[in-house]
Amino acid sequence: MSQDEGPPSTAATHAFAALAAAVGAPEFVLPWLDRFYNGDDVAVLLAAGGPAGLARVEPERLERALRRAVLDRDEAGAYAPATFADRLDICAMFEGWRDIPDDVRRRLADWATDDYAASVRDDLEALKSGAPGGYREIDFTYLLVPEAEAVIAGEEHVYLWPCDCRAIVGSCDRPVDVCLRFDNERGLGAEISRERAVEILHETDAAGLTHTDYLGRSAGDKHAICNCCADCCFPHRAAALLDAESVWPRRRHLAIVDFEGCTQCGACAERCPFHAITMSADDEPLVEAAECRGCGLCSTGCPAEAIAMQPLAASA
Repeated sequence: MSQDEGPPSTAATHAFAALAAAVGAPEFVLPWLDRFYNGDDVAVLLAAGGPAGLARVEPERLERALRRAVLDRDEAGAYAPATFADRLDICAMFEGWRDIPDDVRRRLADWATDDYAASVRDDLEALKSGAPGGYREIDFTYLLVPEAEAVIAGEEHVYLWPCDCRAIVGSCDRPVDVCLRFDNERGLGAEISRERAVEILHETDAAGLTHTDYLGRSAGDKHAICNCCADCCFPHRAAALLDAESVWPRRRHLAIVDFEGCTQCGACAERCPFHAITMSADDEPLVEAAECRGCGLCSTGCPAEAIAMQPLAASA
């Protein structure tokens, strides 16, 4: 199907076109869809949409399709095609897709951002209006390092996953294997100790990555500590697209500089991924409150420990 292997047969073209429609793949990726789905994937997906369903598909093939995000399975055990967005995640994180041309990968990164933004648009519009209701996405918030450590300490299992955002978008050179998940969806993550998870948390902080998770989540809800950059992170990119950066991810702290202890080294301004700190003509760090996300990177990176993270009012 891909362009370096000659023209596909008519039957293959029709099969992949049917697959693209079933999983919601963008039209521009059709010539490269065989890099995401092999022949067995196509057969399983077409069976899922056929009159006999998946009754004749062997269990091991179904399990493999589940692991690779070709299929999804609901709580009742019913199978359905997984979305192309989910398949793209797994492919980028675990299977590699560097043989796809750069321009196609860039278009896929933008498509994935738009797809994610569409999934949270209603939640963020409600949040901006001041009537967030019960939308789950409003709980996505920045965590300070001690808060993230406390989350890890309270979890029975921690699984290390690659960051799907950086694997897909690839706009920075920060570490990729940094996502700390507390469930192991599709069984692909590596279980690590809580102690190792805390080490990774500190390593990502040193690398300039912010820490986010869902606060106020219901018991048993799937979640993870994401270690995010502003360049690749889908929530940050979606917030920019939807003009929601002032409210989401949620911010709960403000950086406060102790000028008596400040050595005017400028590390805080260099560390801030949101350009909320600038150096004055007198080499003093100035915090723009409206731009500060309360992520704490300036504080953890201050060699003089002269920046405190002040909690915002509960109504903020």
